[in-house]
Amino acid sequence: MIELRNVYIKYIPDFYTLYDISLIIKENTLFIGDIYSGANSLIRILSKIDTDYKGIVTIDDIILRDIKDKNLDLAYVSAEPYLFKSKSIFDNLYYPLKIRKVNNIEAKEKVEKLLIEFNIQKFPKKIKDMNISEQKILTLLRALARSPKYILLENFFENLDEKYLDLSQSIIDRMKESSIIIACENTDLKIPCYKDFTRVYLNAGSIVQSRS
Repeated sequence: MIELRNVYIKYIPDFYTLYDISLIIKENTLFIGDIYSGANSLIRILSKIDTDYKGIVTIDDIILRDIKDKNLDLAYVSAEPYLFKSKSIFDNLYYPLKIRKVNNIEAKEKVEKLLIEFNIQKFPKKIKDMNISEQKILTLLRALARSPKYILLENFFENLDEKYLDLSQSIIDRMKESSIIIACENTDLKIPCYKDFTRVYLNAGSIVQSRS
């Protein structure tokens, strides 16, 4: 369970991007709001990218500020894909498992199975030759490979080529089997993988509506 209590954040002196946010997240949740709504800031706070906020955030009853990065059971899929451009597809998926000391054989088998299951072999061999949508798919698959308790998706479907929509949704559906997904999007996307998500609508830094 993730809980936010009286959370405020502002990036400029006279404007709160989030204003007195209090909520509990126990299930797959979609935050909906434009760039000025604060939805992205919620994702960035949970990922520990934005740390200059007021209020309390806890993950499984532990204060987020007290959790060391290496102990944070969470994967963050940013809006802009971040990959090792000089590494192979395999190495990009394998590295997060390696640094977390997952058994070498087990980690390699897991990556190979995911590459086959989602037919990633059809992608270009080199990261630098991939289009943005293919890179986004790879960051999604990297989070799935880790199978953390929580996965954050930041505007994943923004600028995603429609031909990759079904593949993306199949990966997200697999994520649901082992992780709680917390996503944000600019608009309320009526796509199947988000169908069962609790929706939280934000405007100007405040929650205006929440529904399951």
